[in-house]
Amino acid sequence: MKHYAIDLETLKKEVKHRVVFDKTAILLIYKEDNVYAISDRCPHMGASLANGEIENNTIVCPKHNAKIDFTNGKVIDRAKILFVKFPTKDTVSYPTEIKDGKVYIDV
Repeated sequence: MKHYAIDLETLKKEVKHRVVFDKTAILLIYKEDNVYAISDRCPHMGASLANGEIENNTIVCPKHNAKIDFTNGKVIDRAKILFVKFPTKDTVSYPTEIKDGKVYIDV
């Protein structure tokens, strides 16, 4: 089901935006005229990714530095504490659509 998430111009200014639909937190990211949507929960321990840093096409979890490709939800670098890396699953990505200057997510 498609849900209205945010106006495109607002997302362009914010770059990242968190929305919640039916208790599902989703992080929207705007980059190079594309809008991506992934789960706003790090697959390692559930931390919000909304405060993570964007590096190229990845978002870095602010808790344990897992790097997740926000274009497809794949883990690029597992979560770690000091030098120990932990199992980290891929996260969910959601289809997005831009229509009439508004961003929609298919949840």
